Amino acid sequence: MATSAEIAARLKDAAAGQRMAASDFIALMRDTFRYAGLGDNDAEIAAEVAAYGTLHGSDAHGAVQMPLYITGLLDGTIKSKPDVKTTNNLPCCMVMDADNALGLVISQKAMDAAIEMAKKYGMGAVAVRNSSHFGGAGYYSERAARQGLVGFAFTNASPAIAPTGSKEALLGTNPIGAAFPLPGAEPIVMDMATSVVARSRIRAMLALGVKELPDGWALDPDGKPTSDPAVAVKGSVLPIGGPKGYALSLMVELLCSAMSDGEPGFQVTYENVVKRPSTISQFFFAMNPQGFVGLDAYGKRAAHIAGKLKSAKPIDGASAPRLPGERSGEADRKNRADGLAMFDNLSHALKVVAGIIEKRTAP
Repeated sequence: MATSAEIAARLKDAAAGQRMAASDFIALMRDTFRYAGLGDNDAEIAAEVAAYGTLHGSDAHGAVQMPLYITGLLDGTIKSKPDVKTTNNLPCCMVMDADNALGLVISQKAMDAAIEMAKKYGMGAVAVRNSSHFGGAGYYSERAARQGLVGFAFTNASPAIAPTGSKEALLGTNPIGAAFPLPGAEPIVMDMATSVVARSRIRAMLALGVKELPDGWALDPDGKPTSDPAVAVKGSVLPIGGPKGYALSLMVELLCSAMSDGEPGFQVTYENVVKRPSTISQFFFAMNPQGFVGLDAYGKRAAHIAGKLKSAKPIDGASAPRLPGERSGEADRKNRADGLAMFDNLSHALKVVAGIIEKRTAP
């Protein structure tokens, strides 16, 4: 296994570079997770999930969250070798107590359990408690879609959204991931927060010295609009669609924490903010089209709907409509073919992780 000095040097070299081969980037993530205590198999999973968001073009999820993951693993607030326990009251339902595992790893395992149940019973659902940040929801739902299933992934998060009419942030940005397979084509993949913007993006902008946010993103602690990122992180972010986004965030909260008997969002945190486990809850759901109208009928209908949307008349001068997931899928293919461009958020995150490692190993 690489030494701490070697890992830190590789992280700094990557941060200083312009572009990096996707395979080398994933290997660097894997070796960094191994240094932080994960076993070989779990480090492979964590690297795959962390790289997914970055290779798909996200500047708020994926490897930009490495400081959170590595700090938690090194502090022990995220367990590298958790004692995961599962229970179920019905054949197609499962609850996992993750024992403060790394969310990237336990969530892939939970989604795989839901997939196996869906293949056998037509549906499978896994509720997870005592987990941690799981990256992008789209990764898990797409994992189901690539096996011919419809997949959903949800997670609660630390307080960011105030209920409509309140100035108190109680609900997380609570993302929704959904994916639908298409015959002979890439799946439709939806991955969105229930807020106008992910709070992690505001934190990243603040860390990079951005002084002003777009209007309509955030409220200050008194419930008044603000464009100051330093004020926004102390207040709340606005839900998408006003009361409708608040309702969606509540839906995700109930699926995650009520179905797992886990901590609600207003009681969770992040390990690098408060030195204790985050106790995040998640929910994964897979459905097998074979159990409804059969794969052929589903595929024909889904393909017809997708084709109709893509051929919809565009606005004058605009490009043809895209299906959800097409743009990020193109980014992934380009990054894997041409190498990953080192953007500001990612470079900053890798430098931070290198600094964390060097500080821990300094004499």
